[in-house]
Amino acid sequence: MLSIKNLQSFVELAKCQSFAEAAQKRHISQPALSSAIKKMEQQLGGALFSRSTRSVKLTPEGASFLPVARRLLDDWENAIDDVKQLFKLEKGLLTIASMPSFAEGRLPNLLACFGYAQPNIGIRVHDVVMELVIDSVLSERAELGFVFEPEDNELLNFYPMFNDEFVLIMSPNHPLNSKPKINIDDVIKYPFVSMNRGSTTRKWVDDNLMNNDRSISIAVEASQFGTIGNLVYSGMGIAIVPSMVQKQMEAKGCVSTKVTGLNIVKRVGLITPKNRALSTAAQAFIAALDVDFCLVSKDSK
Repeated sequence: MLSIKNLQSFVELAKCQSFAEAAQKRHISQPALSSAIKKMEQQLGGALFSRSTRSVKLTPEGASFLPVARRLLDDWENAIDDVKQLFKLEKGLLTIASMPSFAEGRLPNLLACFGYAQPNIGIRVHDVVMELVIDSVLSERAELGFVFEPEDNELLNFYPMFNDEFVLIMSPNHPLNSKPKINIDDVIKYPFVSMNRGSTTRKWVDDNLMNNDRSISIAVEASQFGTIGNLVYSGMGIAIVPSMVQKQMEAKGCVSTKVTGLNIVKRVGLITPKNRALSTAAQAFIAALDVDFCLVSKDSK
C-alpha cells in the first residue's frame, strides 16, 4: 500500500523538480526522500521520474499518476477535516426516533434549543410508534429515541423525563360530556376508538378497562393519535390517550377529562442503546437536555 507520506513526497518532488528543494520543504533528508520515491516506484512497478545530474523530470507514467496522487491527498485531507469537524460539532447528522405524540408536542422545542446552539448539526426525526422507536435505536437506524418506559429494557438505557397520566377524549356533544365526574364504569358503556391491536398503549388501556371481567366495544382502530382524535370528534367513539396529546386533541375539537379509577400513569423519557458509543452530536444533545428535563417535569405537573 502506498503511504500518505510517500505520496506527499512524490507530489512535492514533481512540483520542485529538485531533490534538495523537495527534501527541504518536506523537512526530511535527501536520502529519506530518495528512498521514499524508490519505494513508490517499486510498489507501482516502474520509474516515476527520469533523473540526471541537472534535473529531475516526471516520466510519462509519473505525469499520468500525478493528478491521481493529488486527488488522493485532497481526499485524505478532506476526510481528516470532516472527522475533526464532527468532533468539534462543526458538522454532522443526528438521527432521533420519537413517538408521534412526543414528536408533535414536546420535541420541537428541545430540537430548536439544540439547533440554535449547534446550527451545523443536521437533525433527522423518525416519528413512528413506540415499538418502532425501540427497534430503530436497537438496529442503529437512530441514535436515541423518546418513548414511554419500555417494559423490556435489558438492551437500552432509559432516562425518565416526566410522568404522563392518560385521559379520556370525546366529542363535544357526547353524553359523557354532561357528567361532572366520570369513572371507568361510565366509559365502558360506550364504543371506543382505539390504537391498533399489538401496540403497547393499546395493551395498557385494555388491561385497565377490562380488568374485573369488564368488556369494551371497539368501534374503530387506528395507528396514530391524530387519526384517533379525528375519529373521536366525528362521533365514532371515545378514546383513552396520553395527556401528551391532550392539546392536540382539543385543537381538533375534542373534549378531554380525567377518569376516576383509570390510573394509567407511565414514565416518558429518552432511550439510548447499551454497549454502543454515541456520536459527539448525540452526546451534546443529551447534555443539552439536562436543563430541559427540569423544564419538562415542571410543565407536566
